[in-house]
Amino acid sequence: MTVDQATSSLPTLLLLATGGTIAGRGATSTSLNAYTAGALAGSELLQALPQLQGLAHIQVEQLANLDSADLQFQHWIQLVTRIREAFATSPELAGVVITHGTNTLEETAWLLELLIDDPRPVVLVGAMRPATALSADGPLNLFQAVQVALSARARGHGVLVVMDGQIHGARAVTKVATQGVGAFQSPDLGPLGWVDDSGVHLPGVSGARFVPFAPLVLPPQWPEVAIVYGCVDAPVSMVSALFKAGVKGLVWTGTGAGQLSAGECEAIKTWPGALPLMLRASRCGSGPVHPCALQDALGLLPAGTLNPQKARILLLLALIAEMERAELSALLASMAINA
Repeated sequence: MTVDQATSSLPTLLLLATGGTIAGRGATSTSLNAYTAGALAGSELLQALPQLQGLAHIQVEQLANLDSADLQFQHWIQLVTRIREAFATSPELAGVVITHGTNTLEETAWLLELLIDDPRPVVLVGAMRPATALSADGPLNLFQAVQVALSARARGHGVLVVMDGQIHGARAVTKVATQGVGAFQSPDLGPLGWVDDSGVHLPGVSGARFVPFAPLVLPPQWPEVAIVYGCVDAPVSMVSALFKAGVKGLVWTGTGAGQLSAGECEAIKTWPGALPLMLRASRCGSGPVHPCALQDALGLLPAGTLNPQKARILLLLALIAEMERAELSALLASMAINA
């Protein structure tokens, strides 16, 4: 077999670059905290990783180049539109890899999990150290993300996150630390598998994946959904201000198992106008939020195992889909079964 024949037999992969620390540049190789995120293009990341040339034909597209804290809904619309288009028009495409900042990586992963209905892998990857750092983690993370995206074992698992050799599912994964290459975990469930030089290690898929918003068309303007954080003597004036501002959805980051204070409950109970769709999540970091008759009566739906930021994404899509409270409640129940 000639070199050209070997190259032509490689699978095809789409890499969508959005910036982040993985594309960051610091003043020196020891600049681990002071750096500019999104300073390098996705093509530069590939050029610095020639080991990928033997794995796949990789098509690179730069959708954005920013710190993921600055991500906006328009970037999500671009991502969803491009991935849907790529899967619909390119049957030969093995999968999609997205380079992303770690600050909101889990939110993008969960959004895509709810919207992209295709068995081919969509893998998000980032880094905790900039590309210019001594012992930068981005190159190995990216190499392993490509390994996972090309693996038949990853098909049907939905949207995945690859960081520090671990493979996480979009629903459970979250960033748990501000520093260190092992900053991503999946509380309660743990990682789905791992990837190393011997291959991709994932369990088999037991059934069809549940994609509740697969046909949803995303509008240019999205509804406003706020997150309120529970704490001692929480300022209830903030609740009234949000209601007056006309927010369409509200996620309560309750204490313990998603509990609101008496003052917050009273603010909801006495509000004279229409209430937004509301979910109760927890500030604890792990563990479920179950139904509670007293707070359910106020229109608050339990978010289950979703953290506040992921509960907000579910609420956003539910509002775009014009779901009523009963429909959202049924969706949450079905998602609990499919967890």
